[in-house]
Amino acid sequence: MKALEETLDGVQPEIVVSVGTDLHLFNRLIDWVDDWLAVQETRPTCLMQYGASRAPTNASGVSRMSRNELLDLYAGAKAVIVQGGPGSILDARQVGVLPIAVPRWPEMQEVVDGHQIAFTETMEIHGEAVLVNSEEQLRLSLEAALQNPELFQKDPRISDPASAAASLAVEIDNMLAGPRHPAPMKKAWRMLRSRRSKLFVIDGAQERNDERSWYPGSTTKRLERWHELQGRLES
Repeated sequence: MKALEETLDGVQPEIVVSVGTDLHLFNRLIDWVDDWLAVQETRPTCLMQYGASRAPTNASGVSRMSRNELLDLYAGAKAVIVQGGPGSILDARQVGVLPIAVPRWPEMQEVVDGHQIAFTETMEIHGEAVLVNSEEQLRLSLEAALQNPELFQKDPRISDPASAAASLAVEIDNMLAGPRHPAPMKKAWRMLRSRRSKLFVIDGAQERNDERSWYPGSTTKRLERWHELQGRLES
């Protein structure tokens, strides 16, 4: 495996993709990004941290790198794409990035259960991630990030861990009381509690009204927002 420095050759990639270090394959995400890159007339620079999955064919790739190296790359990228795990999303938010998050699907043997789906949905509700569940949604989100990178930048969420944990506890307790994803959300919450020193304070209403916020809410709203952005660019 080539060293990261040799792979990058001094170039900060415009797109950074991380699938984490789970032993389950996440070739679906690698394929989606690879296929999108293949049809670009002017191909943006892209680095994929592909873990146990296959190496990319249309981008630079490394199997692993240090967390500090990954955070530095996140901070300099126009678009950051991560798996929907709590650690991956919170790492991106720590450096002021609003990540495009693609949860792994248990039915495709990409993960053992649906905790990534539950957690990513929660982060999207609070404007802390852009949830992507299809190749088309990924394409739209990537194009939006490359043309309007400021939409995918937000203040880092790293202060006051105690308040952060308390705020998130309330939100997840409310979700656990509902009918959706009880077991997966409990797992996500356990994982978050192990990272209390890195949690952030959620102030959802304020962030949803922030012009810099890419607040999708649903697939339909996400597409409507992107079409609105396209209209602004063309006017």
